[in-house]
Amino acid sequence: MSAENAALVRRFFDQLYNHASTEIIDQLIADDYVDHSASPGQASGPAGARQLYEVFRTAFPDLRVEIHDLVADRDLVAVRTTMVGTSQGPLMGAPPTGKPVQIPAMVMVRVRAGRLVARWEQSDLLGLMLQLGVIAQPGQDGEQT
Repeated sequence: MSAENAALVRRFFDQLYNHASTEIIDQLIADDYVDHSASPGQASGPAGARQLYEVFRTAFPDLRVEIHDLVADRDLVAVRTTMVGTSQGPLMGAPPTGKPVQIPAMVMVRVRAGRLVARWEQSDLLGLMLQLGVIAQPGQDGEQT
């Protein structure tokens, strides 16, 4: 079961982020899917997964993901990734900057009956905001280092 779940999660990330195949959301996200890292106002189930994807695809139309590590134990799959893209649209109220970004993340996914049923993610959003210039780097704007 672990190997099949690992392959399924790898396929999900690759199809969605590297090939922009949004139909994979309806194919692999269960109706009762729970995103434990959901943003305020994010819908539940496949609609919420699509909503999150669209936020990032709008901000970074060239968005891609690299999987560095993927480990599965029964129904739980852990993935260490880096998303890369170029800021070409608004993100969380910040205007596009044209800057390339890298967003490292750790994601845990629970799989049941060949579908994703839960997700937990820790992404370096502070690093993203620094890369976009939304938050000043230490030593900028007259700040002492």
